[in-house]
Amino acid sequence: MKKSILLLAAKLLLVMFCLLPTFSFAQFTKLHDFIGNPDGSQPDGSLISDGNFLYGMTIYGGTNEKGVIFKIKSDGSGYSKLHDFGSGTDGADPANGSLIFDGTFLYGMTIGGGTNSFGTIFKIKPDGTGYTDLYDFNGIGSSPIGSLISDGIFLYGMTSQGGIIDCNNDGGIIFKIKLDGTGFSKLYDFNCANGNLPGGSLYSDGTFLYGKTQFGGSNNFGTIFKIKSDGTQYSVLHNFTGGISDGKEQGGGGSLISDGSFLYGMTYGGGANNGGIIFKIKLDGTGYLKLFDFTATSGAEPHGSLIFDGTFLYGLTTAGGNIGGVIFKMKTDGTGYSKLFNFGNGNGDFPYGSLYSDSTFFYGMTSSGGTNTLGTIFKLDITTAGIAKKNEINSFNIFPNPSNGTFTIATKENDYFLNITDVRGLQVYQSAFKNQKQEIDLSKQPNGIYFLNIQTEKGTTVQKLIINR
Repeated sequence: MKKSILLLAAKLLLVMFCLLPTFSFAQFTKLHDFIGNPDGSQPDGSLISDGNFLYGMTIYGGTNEKGVIFKIKSDGSGYSKLHDFGSGTDGADPANGSLIFDGTFLYGMTIGGGTNSFGTIFKIKPDGTGYTDLYDFNGIGSSPIGSLISDGIFLYGMTSQGGIIDCNNDGGIIFKIKLDGTGFSKLYDFNCANGNLPGGSLYSDGTFLYGKTQFGGSNNFGTIFKIKSDGTQYSVLHNFTGGISDGKEQGGGGSLISDGSFLYGMTYGGGANNGGIIFKIKLDGTGYLKLFDFTATSGAEPHGSLIFDGTFLYGLTTAGGNIGGVIFKMKTDGTGYSKLFNFGNGNGDFPYGSLYSDSTFFYGMTSSGGTNTLGTIFKLDITTAGIAKKNEINSFNIFPNPSNGTFTIATKENDYFLNITDVRGLQVYQSAFKNQKQEIDLSKQPNGIYFLNIQTEKGTTVQKLIINR
């Protein structure tokens, strides 16, 4: 009898614990549990920030069970649903990728819905007003994948299906479209031999667009490619082999990022343990090198992208660790791999997107798990995750701010290293300087919020820049 009472009490305590809305595991904090209807469920994309709110999407849930756009403060308060998909021809099921922000509108894509049920491109203001369907895919490309990128004039993206070539119902295209929804143009049809069914988003160095495909290429295990933004000079930089010395892209693996010299990325499968790899390759296609083989204990099957802080690469896996995936860091030479957090135990499982960093916290989402098993929003304190806290220094003046893309850094420091990232945590600029007054040109970057990570021998400071033309 006494044993039964104790067992019942233990069960009640467990239920009470699981019903708590927010809880922390040392440096990890769960900010939000998705509940399905009305707030959304099962996010498989990434978060962005305008400096005040985090913005994201869910693929399911909401009033119409077709996904939502939402915002939430970085402390977990102020959750607000901005838009319900599936209420007409506005699009449905915004899978993978993230929103992007130009200072006025958030832009994104859905894989379904729209006039032709092939997906849409849309924009919406951060307060939830001004939702506009910019483009309905019509078979000349369908089921868009990844995030959009922008050069301030055009949005660029990819679709997982459609186009001229049918590669076992896949194929896909690269496209561009003006920010007002006009001028849609197909830049390239994936053609099986050169890759098909792209994964992740495009990356731009100002001249070329770079990306990956999940299938196709000489081994049908996917490719790394580049193409000019006018659609010319498409070339395959690497054909994945699927072997233990390489990797295979089938299933995802996120987007490419760059430190200016190398492109860095991950594959979902392949490698020594068939759990995916981390690799790097030069922008001309030479110097391909496998940096790390994922394992069941270290994490496996990454689906999102890496982010870079100038020293370490950081990322998520959907499996491994305690089964539910991990947060990890690693140096760009492949050394220093370390797990920062194991998912599971009610804090969320299977993070399919990428991390976002504000230099103090990492933020992200899980596609399942949490109190309602429908996914979570979380943050991880960079300080207590074993990463050196940034020592704030105040000897840098950034002007004008807001800027039209060209701005000046004035300082009394003689040597410093500058790393600039966008709101997704993707690097857009990196250089070392000895000048006390330096002009920086980000005129090819879209309007929005950027973070300047400035490192000196005295410490590090992070400052926010707004580009608004």
